[in-house]
Amino acid sequence: MFAKALIVAIAYYLIYYINQSIGLWQFNRPIIVGPIIGLLLGDLQTGIILGGVFESVFLGVIAVGGAIPADALVGSTIGTATAILTGASNSKALAIAVPVAALAIITLQITYSYMALFVPRMDKLAHKGNEAGITRWHIGMGFMTPALNTIAIFFAILLGTNAIKTFLAILPKFVSQGFIAAGKMLPAVGFAMLLNMLFKKKYFIWFFVGFALVVYLKLPNLAVAIFATAIAFLMYDVTKHSITNNVTVSSVSKPEDKQATKKKEEEDFLS
Repeated sequence: MFAKALIVAIAYYLIYYINQSIGLWQFNRPIIVGPIIGLLLGDLQTGIILGGVFESVFLGVIAVGGAIPADALVGSTIGTATAILTGASNSKALAIAVPVAALAIITLQITYSYMALFVPRMDKLAHKGNEAGITRWHIGMGFMTPALNTIAIFFAILLGTNAIKTFLAILPKFVSQGFIAAGKMLPAVGFAMLLNMLFKKKYFIWFFVGFALVVYLKLPNLAVAIFATAIAFLMYDVTKHSITNNVTVSSVSKPEDKQATKKKEEEDFLS
């Protein structure tokens, strides 16, 4: 169990650091994390299934502004590892992953708190003009950011797996049935959160287009995804040409008109 707990913890650390260091390519999403943990623990099929299950729940969980959402990476890592190592059902694994993801916010806040202790040191280096020193501290703090959660995940898997397995075995039937019912409801909550963000007049029409494609035309998900990708590229191209034309017109306009055009473009982009 020690080796497996260490493997899972290292996997979390690498996934977190790679995702943060190369430009947020969404490697930390459950649909990616689940298969990776499953592959490392020798059960790729379960990892793929749980990755899809967890992704449906955390689909609308994103950081907006200063808000700190539940940590889908921590929840998916522990949930997938627990299900594979204990043989828990998908619903029970989901019931474990969601509260764990919420609790991970606490460790993140602690991380941010102790990272702030290093800021005065970087301020001194900046005052001296020591760019190399600032770079070293910046990289070092990046390595330290996922450290606390990595340690927590290691001990959670090492010490908690047997306890979770025993707990699930003695759990009353009505409680386990409640977990199953909650597990079936949570994906709907995830999609509802996503739809809540998409509820804008100029975007929401595409929800009905997708609904019609699936329900009435009986298109598979892959076909709908390809169709949506084509529309996204088309809209991007149209918007790009529109902005280019506005810039061309504004280049021969008065300074006041240029400012008004720029402000309007910013408002349109943020709306």
